[in-house]
Amino acid sequence: MSPTATQASSSAIDQSSTVNRLPRATYRFQLRSDFGFERLERLIPYLNELGISDLYLSPFFHAREDSQHGYDVVDHSRIEPAFGDLHALDRLAKVARDAGMGIVLDIVPNHMGINDPDNAHWNDVLENGPAARSAIFFDIDWNPPGTDSPDRVLLPFLGKPFGETLEAGELQVQRDTDGFSLTYFDRRFPLNPASWALILEDAGKELPSSMDSSAKDELYSIATQLRRLSAQTISIEERYREQSVARRRLTQLQSMEPIIVDVTDAAIDRINGMVGDPHSFDALEVLLSQQYYRLAFWQVAVDEINYRRFFDINDLAAIRVEEPAVFDAVHSLTFDLLKRGIVTGLRVDHPDGLLDPAEYFKDLQSAFKKSQTDSSSRELWVVAEKILSGEETLPEDWEISGTTGYEFLNQLSGVLVDPVGVPKLQSFYNKLTHAPDHPRDIAYQGKMTILHDAMASELYVLASHLFRLARADRRSCDFTHPVLTRALQEWIACFSVYRTYTRPVGWDVGSEDIGRIRDAIRWAKIRNPTMSRAALDFLARVLLLEFPVDLSDDLKSQWRALAVRLQQVTGPVTAKGIEDTAFYRYYPLVSLNEVGAELGATGSTTDEFHRHMQRRATDWPRSLSTTATHDAKRGEDVRARLHVLSEIPEHYQDVFQRWDAEVQTLVKRHDGKEVPDVNSRYLIHQTLLGTWPIEPAGESTSTTNWDDYTERMLAYFKKAFREAKQHTSWRLPSESFESAIDLFVTELLSNRDQDRFRLIDTLACRIAGPGYVNSLSQVIMKATLPGVPDFYQGNEFWDFHLVDPDNRQAVDFATRTKVLSEIQSYYNASPIELVRSLRSGFINKLKLFTTLRALRTRQQHWPTFASGEYSPLPTSGKFAEHVIAFSRRFKDRWAIVIMPRLPVQFLQTASPIVSLDPFLGSAWDDTKVILPSEACTQLRDSFTEQTFRVNSIDTSGGRLQLSEVFTEFPFSILTN
Repeated sequence: MSPTATQASSSAIDQSSTVNRLPRATYRFQLRSDFGFERLERLIPYLNELGISDLYLSPFFHAREDSQHGYDVVDHSRIEPAFGDLHALDRLAKVARDAGMGIVLDIVPNHMGINDPDNAHWNDVLENGPAARSAIFFDIDWNPPGTDSPDRVLLPFLGKPFGETLEAGELQVQRDTDGFSLTYFDRRFPLNPASWALILEDAGKELPSSMDSSAKDELYSIATQLRRLSAQTISIEERYREQSVARRRLTQLQSMEPIIVDVTDAAIDRINGMVGDPHSFDALEVLLSQQYYRLAFWQVAVDEINYRRFFDINDLAAIRVEEPAVFDAVHSLTFDLLKRGIVTGLRVDHPDGLLDPAEYFKDLQSAFKKSQTDSSSRELWVVAEKILSGEETLPEDWEISGTTGYEFLNQLSGVLVDPVGVPKLQSFYNKLTHAPDHPRDIAYQGKMTILHDAMASELYVLASHLFRLARADRRSCDFTHPVLTRALQEWIACFSVYRTYTRPVGWDVGSEDIGRIRDAIRWAKIRNPTMSRAALDFLARVLLLEFPVDLSDDLKSQWRALAVRLQQVTGPVTAKGIEDTAFYRYYPLVSLNEVGAELGATGSTTDEFHRHMQRRATDWPRSLSTTATHDAKRGEDVRARLHVLSEIPEHYQDVFQRWDAEVQTLVKRHDGKEVPDVNSRYLIHQTLLGTWPIEPAGESTSTTNWDDYTERMLAYFKKAFREAKQHTSWRLPSESFESAIDLFVTELLSNRDQDRFRLIDTLACRIAGPGYVNSLSQVIMKATLPGVPDFYQGNEFWDFHLVDPDNRQAVDFATRTKVLSEIQSYYNASPIELVRSLRSGFINKLKLFTTLRALRTRQQHWPTFASGEYSPLPTSGKFAEHVIAFSRRFKDRWAIVIMPRLPVQFLQTASPIVSLDPFLGSAWDDTKVILPSEACTQLRDSFTEQTFRVNSIDTSGGRLQLSEVFTEFPFSILTN
C-alpha cells in the first residue's frame, strides 16, 4: 500500500525557492503504469537541457483500477501505486530541485471515481445510505421527484436490464471476512448490514437441533441487532458502533463454530438462485430491495440519475468541496506535499463544476498559507481549467494566476489563419452540406441533443425544483411541469457561456451574469414564438433573484439554491453540447474546432491578436500558454497544417470536389442515405490531410506503416461520429453505419494507386511545408508572448496525433535526448552551420532546435519575458501582412520577436515547400519591422548568433530590414 499523507516521510525540500515560484516553462506528462516517478526522474537532465523549469504532472492520486488518465480518483489521500510511492515522489522532487525545477500537480476537486472498491467514501454511502458519515461528500437527491423508493441512490452500472441480469445469475451475494457483499462480475458492492439479517436467519433454519443452543441463540441475536440498524431513531454514531459490534460477534461465532460458515454459505447459494428457475431469484430481489442503492441498466441514467455526475459519466460522482470536512479530506495529501515543497504549483481541473469557484480558490490559498512554516504572505501559483467563451473574461475574484491556456491556443490559431479565406471555406461548406447559415444554430442543436439525451435526468430534476417553486406562489402556480421543463431547456440551450457565478451566500447577481441571463431569455423567446413567455419571465426572475416583495425568506433561499445549482449543470451541457457534439457536426475548417473555441470562428487580424496579447500582459501575465493538451481535439501540428487551407480556399474547394467524385464508388446506402454522407466525407478528407504522413522532402512517406495509420484513423472516426450523435452514438451505436465508415476508410487507404488516394497525397504534400512554418511560429510565440509556455509530452518533435486516446501514446525520449545532445553540440561549434543544415528539410530536429533556442533565450532573459512590457511592432513593405512582430521590454532589456504568417500567400506558389530557403533574404523584398525610437541599436539573434544594427534610429523609430534579418533563418528572437 502507498503511504498516505499521514505516513509521509519527514524529509522535505527547502520550500523557500520552490513554492511561490512562477514557472518559466512547463512540460506536461501523462503518467501511466509504465511511466511513473522513476522514469520521470531519469528525464530531468533532458528537460533541464531543453529549458523546462517545471514538471507538469497529470493527477497522481489513487485512481480507479486500470485508469487511463488519472481523473477518476478514488482516494485523494493516497498516491497511485502504479506510479510509485511517496518515497519515489520525494526522490523525483529532490532531483528536480537540484536542477532548479519545480513540480506542478493537476488536482481533481470536483469529482471521484465511484465504480471501484477502493473508494471508501462511496462504499460507505452505499452501505449506510443518508446516515453515512461520507454522505456529506456527494450531491445525492435521496428523495427525487416521482420516486416510490426513497433513500436509494441509482447505480446505472448493469450491462442489460435488471431483471435479465438478476435471472442470468450475474448478481451474486458473497461472504467476506467480516460480513457480506454483492458482486457483479469483477465489481463489488457492499450490502446494508441491516439486510444481513435475511441471510443469517435463513442460515439459522438449517442448524441441527442437536447443536448447542447458545451458538444458535447468538446467531439470531446478531440478526436482531442488525435489523435494529434500520430503525429511524438510531443515531449515526450508534449505527456505526452497533455495526462494529455485530461484525466482531459474527466473526467470532464463525471462527468458534465452523458449521455456522457452512449453513451461511448454503443460505447464500439459495439466495443467489439458479439460472433457469426465475422464482429462485425472489429472495435475492428482496435482499436487493433492502439496499441503499438500486442497481439498474446503464441507460436508465438518462432519465433517473439522482447523484450529480461529472458531465454525463455514470462512474464519476461530483463531490462537495464546499463542505470544510470534504475540502480537508480531498486536499490533505496535496497540502502535505506543498508544505514540504515537493509540489510547487497546482492545476485545478474543471472548477466550473464547483458550487462556488471563487470561494474554493480563496479557501485553497488560505489553506496553503496556513500550511507554510513562515509568516510570509506568499501566494500559490494556481491555474484553472476554465473555458472562456467569446469575449468572456476570467472572474477577477478568483485567487489564481490564470487559466490552463485554451483561450491562448485559440488566439494563436486565429492569427495563423487567413480571416478572409475562412469565410470562403464556410460558404463552400454551407452550400455543400446544407448547413445552417449561422453556427449559433448548430451550437443550439448540439446542446438540445444533450438535454434530450445524456443529461435529460439533470434537466428533469432541475425542472422539478423549479416547478415546486412555482407552485409555492399564487403568481406562478399555474405553470405546469412540462412548460417549465421546456423553458429551462430552451434557456440552457441559448445560454452563451459555461455558467454564471451567483454566490450561494448573499443576494446579488453580477452585472455580466445579469446580461447573459437576459440575453439567453431573449434568444429563447426568439426561437420559440409559440412558447409561454410568462414561464420564461418567471425563470428569469428566479435566476436573477428578483424576488416578489412578499416572498418568504425560505422561498428566497430556495430560489437562490436553484440558481446556484443550475450553474453546475450549464457548464457540462455546454461542454458536451458544443465541444463533444457541435464540433463534430460543423467543421468548415476543422483546425479551428478546438476546446474553448467559438463554433464558426473566422480568424483574426494581427491588430486584433496584439490587442488580445496586450490584455493578457496586463490582466493575466502568469497564465499558462498552451498549444496542446491531453484534452485537445488535434495535435498542434495537425492544426498548424490545416490552417494553411484558409490561404487556398478556392483550390481546396476544387480538390475536395474532385476527390469526392472519385470516392463515390466507396459510398454505401444505409436506410436510404449515403454512408458516409458529404458532411462525413468532408471531415474524413480534412482529418487525413492534417495527419497524412509526410517525408521531410515534401513527399508522402514510403516508410509509413499504413496498417497502423489506418487503425488510428478508424478509431478516431468511430469516436468522432459517435460524438456527433447523428448517425451513431456512444449510447446507441449503429453497427451498420460504423461498419460502412470502416470499409470506406480502409478501402480509401489500402488502394494507393487510385486517384482518390493521390489527390489527398498531393494536397497534403503541398500544405505540409507551410504547415511546418506555422508550427515553428507557434512554438516561438508560445515561448515569448505573455504567459507561461507549456509543452505537451513529446511535442518538441512534430506531432500529428488526434484526440485522446490517440494523443496519450508513449513518447520515445531516448531518441529526443540523443537528438538534443547532438543539436547542442553542433550549436556550440557553429550556430549558422547548424541552422543551414536544419533548414534544408522539415525534420524533427528543426522543431526541437527551435524549441530549444526559444526556451534558452527565455531562460537567459527571464525578467524580460516574465515581467516585461508587451508591444506590437508595426510593419511596412510588400509583405507587411505576412509578419507577426512584437517586443518585450524590461527596463533597458529588449527582446524583438519576428516570424512569418500566412506562408502560402507570401510565396504565391502551388508547389510543395520542402525547406525554409524560400523564406530567406531577398524573398522579403522591402518588408521592414519598425522599432520604437528608444530601442537599442544592436541586437543578437538567438537562433544564429548573428548581430544586427538597427537602421535609422530617430524620432520615428528604427527599422529592421527582413531581407537582412532573415538571411539564414526566417524566425528571429533578437535581444540586447
